[in-house]
Amino acid sequence: PVHVEGPLPVILSIHGGGWSSGSKARSPAIRFAARGYAVASINYRLSGEAVFPAQIEDCKAAVRWLRANAVKYNLNPDRIAAFGSSAGGHLAALLGTSAGVAELEGVKPQPEESSRVQAVIDFFGPTDLLVMGGMHDRPDSPESRLIGGPIQELKDKAARANPILYLSRDDPPFLIVHGDQDRVVPLRQSQLLHEALVAAGVESTFRVVPGAGHGFSRPEIDELVLAFLERHLKRPVARQGWVDPDRSEPAGTMYRVFHSQSACGEMSYLVYLPPGYHSSQQRYPVIYWLHGIGATQRTGATRAGFVSRIDAAIRNKQMPPVIIVLVNGLRDSWYVDSLDGRRPVESAIIKDLIPHVDATYRTVAARSARAIEGFSMGGFGAAHLGFKFPEWFGAVTIVSGAMLPATEPGNYAAFGFNRDYFLANSPHVLAEKNAAAIASGTRVRILVGEKDPLLEGNRRFHEWLLRLGIPHEFAVIPGVPHQVGRMYEALGDRTPQFYSAVFAAAVGEAAVSAASFQPPRDSTL
Repeated sequence: PVHVEGPLPVILSIHGGGWSSGSKARSPAIRFAARGYAVASINYRLSGEAVFPAQIEDCKAAVRWLRANAVKYNLNPDRIAAFGSSAGGHLAALLGTSAGVAELEGVKPQPEESSRVQAVIDFFGPTDLLVMGGMHDRPDSPESRLIGGPIQELKDKAARANPILYLSRDDPPFLIVHGDQDRVVPLRQSQLLHEALVAAGVESTFRVVPGAGHGFSRPEIDELVLAFLERHLKRPVARQGWVDPDRSEPAGTMYRVFHSQSACGEMSYLVYLPPGYHSSQQRYPVIYWLHGIGATQRTGATRAGFVSRIDAAIRNKQMPPVIIVLVNGLRDSWYVDSLDGRRPVESAIIKDLIPHVDATYRTVAARSARAIEGFSMGGFGAAHLGFKFPEWFGAVTIVSGAMLPATEPGNYAAFGFNRDYFLANSPHVLAEKNAAAIASGTRVRILVGEKDPLLEGNRRFHEWLLRLGIPHEFAVIPGVPHQVGRMYEALGDRTPQFYSAVFAAAVGEAAVSAASFQPPRDSTL
């Protein structure tokens, strides 16, 4: 679609054709692009070229590619639906139930990206190949060609193609549609999938279309699909996203909600507590991690791998134990108070979240023991907050930051499309305004990938800080694009080394046990 704002939810369209024919060229999902969705119609290896699981491997590779290129194409990497009919419906369903199943991932381009989808639309797709019966059991049937031999003689392999095999409670919601006069894929195939989803506790909507055969187009079904997509890809979260509806707790984090006076209600976050926290009276430094545009508070513990890397470094005594807070920055707040006052994210963090964390956990409530770091939009946010409130943060890390130049008009909704308000919140302007305070007590680093489209913006910001006399580290990481997981993987031990050096100065204030870690000799990038 054209003339749209913000990252778009994505429909991954998977064609049918008995796994042996068909093409991405004719996608029934294209008609939904006019309703505010990006549509990615894909090809996959057909059964005449490669047998199962090549087809699902290609679908998973497509999802990972979309996430890896989300910034480039203005896509929301956390709002992807799989949509397919017939054989495409089967692959969409399998994509929905097999997230994290290594044997179906194949060779992994963009290995740091997840192949999980957030919704599935399955139109009359096969489910259990072994119970379809009749012509489907023949050695030359589409199902047998998919598996690489007669399915009743290769039952174990055929069973691996059944989406039900991989079901788990955390699978995404399904919409299943099937005609009651389908003579190609029996209606019972969709019934089996729906029943299994419901039994596993997964949301499933099942619509039987009276009088419809194997393929149909009806306005009421289009409206059903759009309503499903709106609910699951465009759904408004509670109070404009202040409370993340996903209460999962990845990578050793805990999901927490507190009352934010600025937000006039509850606000969620994830917190990581280091090993030994509950068995000691020790106080700890805190790192606040800010996600990018279209992402969520979970990103630092999932796609970024930030939490797991810090945890490993603490356990290996490469850095002192710290608390990590993964901040809910809404979808596209830029970590500022919106001009219209409806999304006061800056105030919620500075006035509410940080005091709440210091009151709730055993933190060292001091500038030298508090750091802020963010990726992309979060990098902008880390610079914005760190440079506007230098007395609050002893370290600011900008990772692949969306460092919008001060000369660019304020063309983002958070700034009310107001250039003056944009400039008032610009890290460039704030760095100049508070240069002395930043230079005297904040360690700053800027990290960006060599292949990142935001490289030049980060380089210009580095040069701006040089002109302002603000000491900082600037590193271009070889071969890394705008991908959060790739960046942290490439940084390796350098992030723990940085924080070891940052928080070493806070040891006296922090009552961090000097015996609990040994800072490395060379702790610079």
